[in-house]
Amino acid sequence: MKLLYVLPRVSGEGGVQRVIAYKLNYFVTHLDYDIHLVCHDPTPSFYPLDSRIQMYYLNLEGNPWTYFQQYRRGIKDTVAKVKPEVVVVCEGFKGYFLPYFKLNVPLVFEVHGSYYNRIYPSSSWSWKNVQYLFELLIKRRLAARFDSLVVLSEMAKEEWKLPSTVVIPNPNWIVPLPKNPQKIALMVARHSYEKGIDRILPIWARFIKLHPDWQLHIFGSGPTSSSKAQALSLGILDSVHFKEPTPDITAVYAQSGMFLMTSRFEGLPMALMEAMACGVPCVAFDCPVGPRALLLTKEHGYLIPEGNSEAYLSAMNEIAHDFPNTPHASTAMASVARFQPEKVMKQWVTLLESIRFNAKDNIV
Repeated sequence: MKLLYVLPRVSGEGGVQRVIAYKLNYFVTHLDYDIHLVCHDPTPSFYPLDSRIQMYYLNLEGNPWTYFQQYRRGIKDTVAKVKPEVVVVCEGFKGYFLPYFKLNVPLVFEVHGSYYNRIYPSSSWSWKNVQYLFELLIKRRLAARFDSLVVLSEMAKEEWKLPSTVVIPNPNWIVPLPKNPQKIALMVARHSYEKGIDRILPIWARFIKLHPDWQLHIFGSGPTSSSKAQALSLGILDSVHFKEPTPDITAVYAQSGMFLMTSRFEGLPMALMEAMACGVPCVAFDCPVGPRALLLTKEHGYLIPEGNSEAYLSAMNEIAHDFPNTPHASTAMASVARFQPEKVMKQWVTLLESIRFNAKDNIV
């Protein structure tokens, strides 16, 4: 099958880029798919991509209208050149408009976050909030024009409420290393509003008073000045360490005593899935929509009512009290076995082959 993926960039180290890189490599190496990938700019991929994957770059610039017109023309030209059998879009808001580009090819939209995802705090009178409300109003209608909308969990499917929605989770390919847990609390999150690093620091300030021998390690990209200023004001800067992303995250999980997630919005969080697969005790707020799809029962980890810092702190205290024992480890590891790559990628093949078959049938 000839498949064209539309992605803003491959240069980031986030979960989306990691998942897409893995899936595209899998399509090439295991299924002999002919894979093409179009991005905004030629910045190299953070994660290795198979050399057989053909890359195209749009080099967008200018004001919003010019930018969008360049995007539309670039997508149309690439589709005309590649002649894919299916196009999969994993884009921002402008990606929802591809059905209006008259590409004459089946279209799939792949969603990695909550329908209600925000990337900045709400404000009743800000233009950003007006934009957010506008996007909420129309993006479901735009998504309905795709042949299929792929989401990561049943909860996400309930948010979208579209008959074309298909649930295909992210694959978990991580292979755990032998555990050597230290008194380290781990976060893997970029420094952005939706990841909620500002929510863990006040909780950590209370935790560290009871457990002064623990350290918090935060791996993630983005500006750290705000987080560092907050940690300084809370008097915890000496116990909080801000670290750059690493491709060797498996070794980090092996040394961690607990994994913390305080996101405001998630899809199906890869970091949480990986931590569970490595047997690290996990604590996460029940934000929309991903953690609930992983922490199914109390035996899998601590799913904390959204925003309940008291319950969150209590869970951390329980883990610290039991350290180095990890009572949830085996059940959590067994739980994420359902995300084995072979199982997940078989779902993708079934969907793509069905869409291709239906498209050919309609032509006939």
